[in-house]
Amino acid sequence: ILGEIMKLFVYITSAVFALNAIFADDHGNSSGGLPEGGFSTFHVVAEDPYEYIDFLKANPAALKAGGGDAVGYCMTMTGHDYPGEMFIWNAYSSLDKALSDGFAYNPYKASKQLKSMRKLLYTAVWKPLTPFPLNPGFERVTRVTVKPENTQKFLMMSEKLQAEMNAAGEEFEMGVLIALGGGTNENSLMLRGIAPDGKSFGELYEKGYSGKAPWGPTLQALQSLIDEVVRDSHEQCGYLLEAE
Repeated sequence: ILGEIMKLFVYITSAVFALNAIFADDHGNSSGGLPEGGFSTFHVVAEDPYEYIDFLKANPAALKAGGGDAVGYCMTMTGHDYPGEMFIWNAYSSLDKALSDGFAYNPYKASKQLKSMRKLLYTAVWKPLTPFPLNPGFERVTRVTVKPENTQKFLMMSEKLQAEMNAAGEEFEMGVLIALGGGTNENSLMLRGIAPDGKSFGELYEKGYSGKAPWGPTLQALQSLIDEVVRDSHEQCGYLLEAE
C-alpha cells in the first residue's frame, strides 16, 4: 500500500511540475507558469446544511482560524454521495500558507453546538491548473481522468471554451484543479464550471443542447479528451468570509 501511495505522490508532483514548465513556455508567462495560490476543502456531513451555513456566518471566529484570504462553502445540490454533503473552502495566496496556516484550526476543539451540526469526513488541498477566479456561484463539478499525453490540450481547451462563452456574452467561468495529498477521495482532475445562479446555468444547458451555441464545438472537443467521468454533481457555493 505504501508503495502505491508513493507512486501516486510521484505521479501527481511530476504532473504539476511538468505542467508548470509547459505553461511557462506555451503561455509566455514571465511569472512562472501555473496560477499562484491554492485552496483547502474541509468536507463534512451536515445535519442541516442551511442551518450550518447560517451558524458559521454568525460565528466567524472559527473561519478566521483557518488563515484563508477568503472562506466559503459549497453545498451539493444534485449528485449527492450522501445527504448533507458539503464542504468549507479556504483560498490562499500560496500553497505554503495552505499547508501551514490551513491547519491552524483544530476542528476537534469546536464548540459542542458546532460539533452537533456536522460530522467530519476529510480535508484536501488543491492547486489550480488554469486561472481560477474567486467568484462562487452555482457550479457544475466534474471529476475526470485524462490521459497524461492529453492533459495539456485538455487544460488549454478549457480556457478556450471559457473565452468563447464569454465572447458570446455568457457569464461563465471555468477552472481545472488537482488535489495534493487527496488520498482515495480526491485523486482525479476537478473541472468546475461556474454561473451566477441555477437559472443562468439552466439557460446555458438549453443553449448547449440546442446545437446552436457558437461554443458548442469547443465543448465537444473538451469532452472528447476525457478518459473517464469519475463523478458529476452541481453545487451551490458562496462566501462566508470575503477577502479584506
